[in-house]
Parts: sequence; structure tokens; C-alpha cells
Amino acid sequence: METTLLALIGLTLALLLWRDSLRAREAAVRICARACEGEGLQLLDQTVALIRLRPVLGIGRPRLRRVYAFEFSSNGADRHVGSVTMLGAHMESMHMGDGGSETPATPPGHTGNIVDLHRRH
Repeated sequence: METTLLALIGLTLALLLWRDSLRAREAAVRICARACEGEGLQLLDQTVALIRLRPVLGIGRPRLRRVYAFEFSSNGADRHVGSVTMLGAHMESMHMGDGGSETPATPPGHTGNIVDLHRRH
């Protein structure tokens, strides 16, 4: 009886994590596509790849911070790498390498373009 209950709890947690991961990934793809379109760039392969996953403890419930990498092109022949950091299904920040335009948000000594699009709730 106890092992069945533990198995059900484990399965439920796995399904919730899987659903949350799909939602975050879909949001990251939409955000990257919009950012590339806004910069006049092309999102390559129309996808993102998870490169880092960390739990975050803060106010409220624990969340997962995910960093996704994506590739984009300015002319269809070149490839540049960017990243988007998601907290749950909300974007924290985005970095677009040398292929994107420079913005004032780029810190001194940094070669890439940082797009900081914090969402306030």
C-alpha cells in the first residue's frame, strides 16, 4: 500500500515537472521568435535547447530557472548563438551574441547584446 502511494506521488510529480517544462520551452520559443523578428533576424531551426536547470527558492513557491540556447541568423548563411533565461514560464533575460544589434543595456567590456525584458506582475 505504501509503495503504491509513493509510486503515485512520484508519477504525479514527474508529470507536473514534464508539463511545466513543456510550457516553459514553448514560451521560450515564442519569446526568441519575437525577439529575432523584432531585430530583423531569423530564428534557426525554430527551437531552443535546454542548457541549464536550477531550482530557485524565493517568495512563494519554489520555481525552476531554465537557460535555453538558440541559434539565429542575420542573412541565412551565418549562425549566431543566443540564450534566454526563464523563471517558470516567464522570461528573466535574453542574450543575443554578436549577430544582434548593440543596445545600451550592454555592460562595459561585454561583446554581446543583452536584451533585458523583465516582466513585472
